Amino acid sequence: MEYAFKNLNTRWKSKASEYRMINRRNLIKNTTITAGALLSGCYRFTNQERTLASLSDAFKGQFRFGTSIKNDTLQTNDTGLLTLVAKEFNAITADNAMKWEGLQPKLEEFNWQKADKFVNYGKQNNMQITGHVLVWHKQTPNYVFMKDSEIISKKLLLKRMETHISKVMERYKEVTEWDVVNEAIDGEKWLDSKWYKIIGPDYVKRAFQFARNANPSATLIYNDYGVTNPRKQQAIIDLLNKLKTSGVKIDGVGMQSHFSLEKNFPSVDMIEKTIERFARQGYQVFITELDVDVLPRAWKYVRQPPLQQLHISEIPPEDAKYLDPYTRGLPAQVSKELADRYASVFNVFSRQSDNISRVTVWGTLDTESWKHDWPILGRTNYPLLFDNRGNPKKAYFSVLGEGNS
Repeated sequence: MEYAFKNLNTRWKSKASEYRMINRRNLIKNTTITAGALLSGCYRFTNQERTLASLSDAFKGQFRFGTSIKNDTLQTNDTGLLTLVAKEFNAITADNAMKWEGLQPKLEEFNWQKADKFVNYGKQNNMQITGHVLVWHKQTPNYVFMKDSEIISKKLLLKRMETHISKVMERYKEVTEWDVVNEAIDGEKWLDSKWYKIIGPDYVKRAFQFARNANPSATLIYNDYGVTNPRKQQAIIDLLNKLKTSGVKIDGVGMQSHFSLEKNFPSVDMIEKTIERFARQGYQVFITELDVDVLPRAWKYVRQPPLQQLHISEIPPEDAKYLDPYTRGLPAQVSKELADRYASVFNVFSRQSDNISRVTVWGTLDTESWKHDWPILGRTNYPLLFDNRGNPKKAYFSVLGEGNS
């Protein structure tokens, strides 16, 4: 893959001069620029203009601004992309390098190579490093739950969990934030995972206890998707508060933020109320896995259970054209809608900055996004802030416009 990253620093200074940004709140108060110009992503001012150096600079003093890093980026030493990440962000999360299957592919055989590269990159660039994820029902090898072709006991599974968590966290003491448990709740009830089936609901409690023992000073996070749904919110709050009552300290909630252009779901009102609700319960809020899907929702083509994804080529042509409309690029109008959507979301994040510790986009370049293959395989999506060649999109500049610096 080719990125247009030659002479990156020079090009970025040029771009900064071309796109002169101003804080949207100051703009509304002190200028008469039209709403259309405000949302276009290209702002030119004379008196109050200022150049924002990066996404993390724009939100300095509000929250850390992070991205996820894929294994391939580090393994191939993609210097262009790594330079871009170091310039724009001050926090990183591993896409896959720190998941169980990556760290312990076989029982008691740890492979630290990819995670070491990830952590070392963060240290070299003075970035906040988030470990993702210690306990999850996906990307955990089946051997974890088995012995001699039989399902293991609760006692043995807890021992394997403790060993994994302690070894990983003790190796990476410089990682001060951890997604300890991911996606334990399904709707209003417990997800019927192997962790739950063998250990029961205590598996979340024990995971956090093991993590706290391994690094008492670390920030420990529960991460989940669909949290703007009030019923799921309540189920998560009930879980976390019950653990808190039992003496288990959980520092924060990760709000997976896979948003959509379609009907602007979830609404900014839903997003803001969710942040406020978790904050009232005493939890730090982490906006995790942020992206904005520009494609139509396609769940009727997903067969489950078990999950069976179709490739776009397997879908009738008339439906495929509707479901994958931007194979030749994103139209200008949709690009503007994406920029507007990002601006509205970051306007909420700015207002709620006292409650938010970090915002992390789930990938830097469009080409990195998992959304190309979810829920249908093989579509062309544009959900992030940089295009496939590393050029900032209108959405990038609309996000900058919501910053405070």
